Amino acid sequence: MSYKPKILVTYIESGFGHIMSARAIADGLKSKYGDEMDIVETQIMRDDNDETLIKFEKFLTNQTKATNKYWHYGDMIFAVMNLGKRPFMNLVHHVFFRKAVNEMVESFRQRQPDVIISTHYFVTFCAMEYKRRYNSEHEVTVISYNPDNNVHIWWDRRCDVFITNNSLASTEAIRKRKFDYSHVRQVYFTVRKCIRDFDLTKQQCRDKYSIPQDKFCIMIADGGYALSKSKKYCKFFLKHIKQPLTILFLAGKNEQLYREFAEIAAHETPPDITLIPVAFTDKIYELYAACDLFVTKAGPNSILDSLFVGTPVMVDFCPHPIERATYRLFVKHYGCGVTAFHKGVALKLINKYIADPSLLDGCRAAIKEHIDKTVDGGEQIADIVYEQVKHKIEQTSTKTTA
Repeated sequence: MSYKPKILVTYIESGFGHIMSARAIADGLKSKYGDEMDIVETQIMRDDNDETLIKFEKFLTNQTKATNKYWHYGDMIFAVMNLGKRPFMNLVHHVFFRKAVNEMVESFRQRQPDVIISTHYFVTFCAMEYKRRYNSEHEVTVISYNPDNNVHIWWDRRCDVFITNNSLASTEAIRKRKFDYSHVRQVYFTVRKCIRDFDLTKQQCRDKYSIPQDKFCIMIADGGYALSKSKKYCKFFLKHIKQPLTILFLAGKNEQLYREFAEIAAHETPPDITLIPVAFTDKIYELYAACDLFVTKAGPNSILDSLFVGTPVMVDFCPHPIERATYRLFVKHYGCGVTAFHKGVALKLINKYIADPSLLDGCRAAIKEHIDKTVDGGEQIADIVYEQVKHKIEQTSTKTTA
């Protein structure tokens, strides 16, 4: 029997984009190389029930929530990190986060993978520490996929392969962040297989979720935690929009906010408006597809999912440099959406779109031009992984044959 390299696909919650990207990579690996590789998926911060790692993942999640809730908090954090650059990041992780780093390294040592696939800077940092300490015992390759649309200073440029999803990010990695150009690869955007295979029409999605067919429909969201502008925008629209409209309000994992808007939907909604609160769901893309417009902050994963099902976006907030890069790429560069950083601007635009939905035809045309469901970034990453381990497969196959 030939040797199957162990490929460790790591999941970590810090927002939900890192998880969704890791799932897309796992989908690609299973689809192309499931028979040749031992693909192990792990919630790397939780599966060992290690209290230090569980607390540290919550810390990372809370930082993400804070960037959405408190204006300029994200800018402050990035400014501090950019000021100190990589030496400061290394110092922080070796001193203040030393225990979490050591526990993560131990998690890798217990699993002894041939390849570690990371979609988060912290996992990459710990993977490189594991490689530095134990590579002589078990050779490991560290592959980082950056799900964002830029390359921030936190990414560890020591990794064996660093993968981006657009040319602007690749250029930034090489020229600004000083990655070895031979280690940088570029693939197409990664989305989950279920989204890539999704083929329901807008009308079918509305039927499935009992959404009115005869009204302009928007979704309002700001990430899985709903801590930014969505509540304020939704209440403003409910008060001021006087035309027929359906609003899907994504409360995500914010149960208190879901209950609040369920109460509003039941008792306080204007006659011409249908309000439908939505809790967290893995099939949120079906609701994106039911809409004419997605009003959201510039989260890379949510915007990409919306565009892959053909729905233009209205960006209302960019809480830090990562999301500003997403906004620049998809709205300013590709033209797949519009901007409304103030609720008054959003109100005027939505009123225009309700009166004449064809005003969004330009955005829909841009989506068709720039978003290609036939190209699978997850499978492209799977090919890169295979290139890194095929020598092990071939060596064991040759020995077995001999």
